[in-house]
Amino acid sequence: MVSIFIIDDEEAIRYLYQEGLTIEGHQIIGNAQNGQQAIENIERMKSYPDVIILDHRMPIKNGIETLKELRKNKIASKSKILFVTADPTIREEASNLGVSLFIQKPFSILKLAKLITNLFS
Repeated sequence: MVSIFIIDDEEAIRYLYQEGLTIEGHQIIGNAQNGQQAIENIERMKSYPDVIILDHRMPIKNGIETLKELRKNKIASKSKILFVTADPTIREEASNLGVSLFIQKPFSILKLAKLITNLFS
């Protein structure tokens, strides 16, 4: 079972990820609606998630800003980051910051679950 933290500003998307990934056998250990909230929540965790699903376009702190802060402060440094966006122009920047996977929207929850499973097989 893979532990997952979800960061997305859309409540419906967070719910969809949580329900779909739970059905597929993964454990959702937290979520946040923006990058700042995510960093605060993850810092307080006793053990970091195996996977962080990180949306790019969010208020307060976007995905790239969040990723930079996670890396700079070595927060969840062993967590695999799945960077999710509809904007293909930031792929190189996200890759340079060490994301494990860049996933372009739209995609199915089954595809997401399979990608996560493949990261650990």
